Amino acid sequence: MKKQDITYQDKLDELLLDISHPNSKGIVFVLLEGKSDIKLFRKLFNLSNCKVETVPGGKFKLEECVGKLVENSQLIIGIRDADFVQLRAKPYKKANVFLTDFHDMEMILISEDEVFSALIYEYTDLPKEKHSDIRNNIIVSIEQICYLKWLNEEEDLEYKFEAGFQDLISFVNLEIDFEQYFSRVLYKSPNAKITDKSIILDRMKALKDTNPNPWQLCNGHDFLKAFSQYIKQECGVKNVNSEHIASSCRMTFTFNHYSKTGLYLNTKTWANNSNCVIY
Repeated sequence: MKKQDITYQDKLDELLLDISHPNSKGIVFVLLEGKSDIKLFRKLFNLSNCKVETVPGGKFKLEECVGKLVENSQLIIGIRDADFVQLRAKPYKKANVFLTDFHDMEMILISEDEVFSALIYEYTDLPKEKHSDIRNNIIVSIEQICYLKWLNEEEDLEYKFEAGFQDLISFVNLEIDFEQYFSRVLYKSPNAKITDKSIILDRMKALKDTNPNPWQLCNGHDFLKAFSQYIKQECGVKNVNSEHIASSCRMTFTFNHYSKTGLYLNTKTWANNSNCVIY
């Protein structure tokens, strides 16, 4: 069976068998939601003591999977993107599931000055004192997309975010042509619950008025797409895409960077309390 054909139930059954095998005694299973995350976390965890696996189906299936597996073994943890969870007042409580510090792992990587500067130097000769402004400007330029995604999650509006947006960004005005972008979203969203742009803008403004942390708001995949557009449009570099940039981020991000995160601290504390070694 090809990896792309493995269902959530297939993976759950496989993991149930694996954790019950004698060879898995004392092994910690680290479960992730994204295929790209596994490339990063396999170099961060101690693979002599851990098995790092992805669970198909997204964050909710990951949570469900961890919940079922801990009934058989306590040496199970899940790591999922925080998405918009940490922008809510209600604390997140899922046994053995840990959230990323920011919206997702990509935003953790991007937040590291050393990692982001390495990206800039890979494609441009822009001086280091400009790097932070570039990063902040890219976040600002796509914030309306982020607010729309947040609103969609909070109100379950059934929008599909499959349309491209890079060509709609102005890095001069630091904004996106939202009218055109919203039209693209609606075109891909036959079950959209609200199609009136003025209503959506009012509700997005209400979210903006809460003054959310931009690192919790911004989606890392969207940032990387916008960054690749910036490199092409503003720096004249043609042969680049967000996948290449994401790969460069992962390669530049080290265990020393990771050890400064809350995710590292929280998982290490769990491991100490569980009498196991994961790093």
